[in-house]
Amino acid sequence: MFDRQTQESKAQLEAQVANELAALQAAHDDSDRALADYLGIGRNDLRCLDVIMREGPQSAGRIAQRLHLTPGSVTALLGRLEAKGYAVRRPDPAHGKRILVHPTDRIVELITPLLARRIARGRERLAGYDSAELTLIREFLAGTRTNHEQFSAELRDRPDLSG
Repeated sequence: MFDRQTQESKAQLEAQVANELAALQAAHDDSDRALADYLGIGRNDLRCLDVIMREGPQSAGRIAQRLHLTPGSVTALLGRLEAKGYAVRRPDPAHGKRILVHPTDRIVELITPLLARRIARGRERLAGYDSAELTLIREFLAGTRTNHEQFSAELRDRPDLSG
């Protein structure tokens, strides 16, 4: 009897976690859309800014790889970001012929105060967990991210339904 109740409780919790993950994904999608709209840019443009702000300056080719876009698409994307004053291309000091895309001071000044409260709230929540719990959360999130990356790769390998 106890085992059956335990299994049912676990199944309910698993369903609740799955529902929360779906809701989290939708909320994340909504917040990305709202930020992109606020900045007057597209979603891929926002993803590019995320990459160069979190990971540092990148070559256009690396951005194309990270965002799974064609080189031509990235060229157009970078043109839009430069026109808005959000990104700039500069020579790589370590490699004479390579050009790197950098975020501008303007985009940093725009985004930093927007995200400051969100980051602070996240840090407050994380402060309530001990190291073992944070490790568990990190592992769960990393596994979930890997699952999404694998799903994306599988979809990219399938024929497009439009043709």
